[in-house]
Amino acid sequence: MKITIACAAAVACAAALAGAPAALADPEGDFLTVISKGGITWPSEKTRQVIETGYAVCQDWENGATFEKEVADLTSVTDWTDYQAGYFVGAATGAFCPEYESKVS
Repeated sequence: MKITIACAAAVACAAALAGAPAALADPEGDFLTVISKGGITWPSEKTRQVIETGYAVCQDWENGATFEKEVADLTSVTDWTDYQAGYFVGAATGAFCPEYESKVS
């Protein structure tokens, strides 16, 4: 059930970002805006780390990761819910590597 909820969040988020023309102009800014709207917060000094973690999702996809593994990895190192982790994965995928959107559906 938890993964289903996280997956639904990821799909909606990835689809919204991929369909937004502005995402091509400023993917990092759009990514940060979207995840903050999803309830994910971070200290301002960690912004670069948050963006790098988003890019790492793409690297994980390239290396064969599963959605479940991505969510589990994020929830193990943050205080995020499965929903927030799924939302983050969807946002990262939509902003930085939309060619992997099938991994979140």
